[in-house]
Amino acid sequence: MTDPSLTKRVNKPNNKSTGRLWLFRSFLVLVLFVISALGWYSLNLRDSQAIPLADATTLSPATDIMMVSPTADPSRTPDVAATMTAAASRTIPEGSLIVTIREGGHSHLWAYAAGESKPIPLTWGSWDDRDPAIDSAGERLAFSSNRGGTWDLYLLELTSGVLRQLTTTPGYEGQPTWSPDGMWIAFEAYYDGDFDIRILPVEGNQAPVQLTNHPASDTQPNWDPAGRRIAFVSDRDGSPDIFIANLDRPDDRFMNLTQSPTIPESFPSFNADGTWLAYAQLESGLQEIRIRNLSDLERPAIALGSGEHPVWSPDGSSLAAIMKAPQRTHLVSYAVEGSLPLTGFPITQSVYNLVWTEHGLPAEVIAHSADWETPTPLFTVDLSQSTEQARTTLVELSGVQAPNPALSDAVNEAFEALRHWVSRELGWDFLDNLEHAFLGINDPLPPGLSYDDWLYTGRAIAFNSDAVEAGYVEIVREDIGGHVYWRVFVRTALQDGSQGEPLRQYPWDFSTRFGGDPQAYDQGGSMMDRLPQGYYLDFTQLAQDHGFERVPALPNWRTYYPGTRFNEFVYRQNLDWLEAMLELYPLSAIVTPTPFLTPTLTPTRTLRPTPTPWWWRWETPTPSSTPFIAPTPTP
Repeated sequence: MTDPSLTKRVNKPNNKSTGRLWLFRSFLVLVLFVISALGWYSLNLRDSQAIPLADATTLSPATDIMMVSPTADPSRTPDVAATMTAAASRTIPEGSLIVTIREGGHSHLWAYAAGESKPIPLTWGSWDDRDPAIDSAGERLAFSSNRGGTWDLYLLELTSGVLRQLTTTPGYEGQPTWSPDGMWIAFEAYYDGDFDIRILPVEGNQAPVQLTNHPASDTQPNWDPAGRRIAFVSDRDGSPDIFIANLDRPDDRFMNLTQSPTIPESFPSFNADGTWLAYAQLESGLQEIRIRNLSDLERPAIALGSGEHPVWSPDGSSLAAIMKAPQRTHLVSYAVEGSLPLTGFPITQSVYNLVWTEHGLPAEVIAHSADWETPTPLFTVDLSQSTEQARTTLVELSGVQAPNPALSDAVNEAFEALRHWVSRELGWDFLDNLEHAFLGINDPLPPGLSYDDWLYTGRAIAFNSDAVEAGYVEIVREDIGGHVYWRVFVRTALQDGSQGEPLRQYPWDFSTRFGGDPQAYDQGGSMMDRLPQGYYLDFTQLAQDHGFERVPALPNWRTYYPGTRFNEFVYRQNLDWLEAMLELYPLSAIVTPTPFLTPTLTPTRTLRPTPTPWWWRWETPTPSSTPFIAPTPTP
């Protein structure tokens, strides 16, 4: 008979052995977790090495031509990251593509030629060159430049390198286009507050011929390769439409090709034989490329996809165009028929406009490109005030009015450089009065801001929005990737053509929300029906040059004006909001911030008004009624 006590002892679990087994299993799991974590950390550390600022600001521009099928959804922005891996040794299939690229605070002309492994600089210097136009022989390059103080037209002989100035007026000239015989150049001219198209003989001293003479704005000419027509943009019928001027019919010269009173069009471009015309169309907030068969005007235009400023390939089989991203622009291409052979390179900066010629570049141009000068960095970051601290410190902004005039030590040099640059270009200190700079983590939330706003990181600024009401600032709406962004243009102090340039984009008018129009109310305003006169500076572009990015509007911006956030710019440096906050605060302070409760005023029987608490009062200084010339601040 079995001893029950023995059976009990045999079947009883061995607590000591079980404990050892549990400890062994736990240790094994912990070791596996640590190995996985170390592998993940090393992989991400290797892949996320940031480019040092000194290197990032001296990168030479390249391009990023994204191949998009004609059936692509125009509401989607193509994934640029996939195309950034394109080898720099790829070239365009034929001819040369000349583009305007922004780098180092200035715009200059670059060329991509068939057979060349890298882009070739054509112009450089401490000024802006853009709007390239090459003659039919591929020997002379016309462009606009402000190197002489005002925007004029210049002519570059590609073989000899000789540069000649074509216009010397105090006004503005731009967007040149060649006649097929190379004897004339048509261009847009802005004199006395009005855009017109003029035609200039390349040789001799003959005065330009005025092609259009209408109170409306006539811009962006493009000459038919056959020589007898010029396409241009005019708002004479209410909104910007594509017009064609027939040079053989002086009595009935102008024809409205698109006739779309509510849909603006821009940038017409003839193909090589003049049978098709491409242009950009702004519909539902999106820029689309359309092509029109000029031999069959009864047929509607064909939509290719998103983009603007289209140019035809020399054989007419494809189109290259510009597509806007929130912080920069890209080159895209579309096939008109058949396969798309176009490939390209990564763009590190913004590209403005382009021209595609069937001719290659002369050997002299390639040899001369060796003299290209690397742009000087716009600023250098000095973290000496934070090196001895556990976290990044705040630096007070000198001469700036704001509730808290301070920014992170990683940002203050960029802001001071931007402020100095803008003051010099505008003729007055636009950034000496900020609506907001740094906001403390426990500061009360101003209207329109949320807890995760970038102003809490010390890396963002918000300029004084009263400048819009004062008429100093115009805001242009840009719908990108399903979000609403804004481009800010600031009026210059001098309006003689020596500062800034005239507007070509129609600003957004927020005030029409209250005009009784239900559609304007639902849309948060409407586009202005006219171009403001005068000269303006693209503040959004200058901020981008210095590393400051615009932020998208909040979803409620149509009914809540502070949600537009058109005046907020952030110096992100590839950080997300939490990483930026951890530069200033410990994690515990961010996860469990001290809540700030706005007190609710309880009605009482007293007849005296209850004063507004001092911490809730802020006053935004109102600028003077006219721009003033301020002394240039010292960066």
